[in-house]
Amino acid sequence: MKLIADSGATKTHWVLLDGRKKSIEFYSPGFNPYYYDREQFRKSLNDALRTNLETDLVKEIHFYGSGISSEENREIVRNSLSFIFPKVKVSVYHDLHGAAVALLGHEQGIACILGTGSNSCLWNGKEIIANVPSLGYLLGDEGSGTYMGKLLVRDVLIGEADPQIATLFFHENKLDFAGTLDRIYKEKYPNRFFSEQAKFLRKYRDTPYSTEIIIRNFEDFVRVQISKYPGYDKLPVSFTGSVAANFRDLLQEVLKKHSIKMGIIMKEPMEGLLRYHGGGKEGI
Repeated sequence: MKLIADSGATKTHWVLLDGRKKSIEFYSPGFNPYYYDREQFRKSLNDALRTNLETDLVKEIHFYGSGISSEENREIVRNSLSFIFPKVKVSVYHDLHGAAVALLGHEQGIACILGTGSNSCLWNGKEIIANVPSLGYLLGDEGSGTYMGKLLVRDVLIGEADPQIATLFFHENKLDFAGTLDRIYKEKYPNRFFSEQAKFLRKYRDTPYSTEIIIRNFEDFVRVQISKYPGYDKLPVSFTGSVAANFRDLLQEVLKKHSIKMGIIMKEPMEGLLRYHGGGKEGI
């Protein structure tokens, strides 16, 4: 049986695949190697797996995860899995590779992640051949929930947001002007605070101002990411992630404006990964 993992910073989606059928499915904490030392990573991974499945059932592992952009981090994950499954073939990939596999399979195109963070790549049907660096929430992440939240918070604080939206923002976050600055600059994880505002914008998305912010977010993603790939206006552009799924109509509107061909939108990549590894239409 094949064990497929889609791992982000906060959660990991695991599926044990028996042919084309799910045998076991469960979730565990995320396993980004940037957030653990080697021993912590191995212990956390071991605890999650031995709690949820019989390890001797697994014959092959395909692990797609955030934070696996370097060979050092890839080895941390591979060695930890091989310690738990010493006789099993283990393949470890970056989550962007997983998104491309899930969205495009063996077809060429541009694959994008639009969730809490953002990323994109040019896929030739076998591998990533170009990647515009995302730079994270401090310098980039255009198109993401975090970036969208930053646009909102900045507008609120400098007085450019719709007054009604600004009032609702302070009320629902239980903050005032000074408290908002403290939350960003004095407390931990300001990126989480920004990303939470995507839910706020979704709640009030029917207001002209919220729609404007969401569109501005997607416009910046097209400008900074998609438009940098050669042939971007001729290739299908596909998306995975909650922001793409929740605001698909506005995303499609922006792509149409720029004459970009919309591919598919998939909230989570697991559906496509199972089809690929299960030997379906787009399988291996």
